[in-house]
Amino acid sequence: MARTKIECENYSQRRTELSKQHKAAAFDSLKHKIDAFGDDAQLNEYETAEYLSKSVQSLRNDRINGGKIPYQKIGGSVRYRFGAVKLAA
Repeated sequence: MARTKIECENYSQRRTELSKQHKAAAFDSLKHKIDAFGDDAQLNEYETAEYLSKSVQSLRNDRINGGKIPYQKIGGSVRYRFGAVKLAA
């Protein structure tokens, strides 16, 4: 069943609104962490990507290619210190 032009526009608007809500929630979580720990806050790769307005894959590629943001590998997790991320922005 094909969608009409209006249905497609409504769908697109809903997706955009949900994306904005998701980003706002992620930024609120990030803000809380930064307020609590300052430059020593440890950000995961998703929070770092959100802060830098980059994709997670871009951060992963940067790590492989010797990017300029220092990171720590803790088990299977990657953490970036907020102070270093802020300097890279």
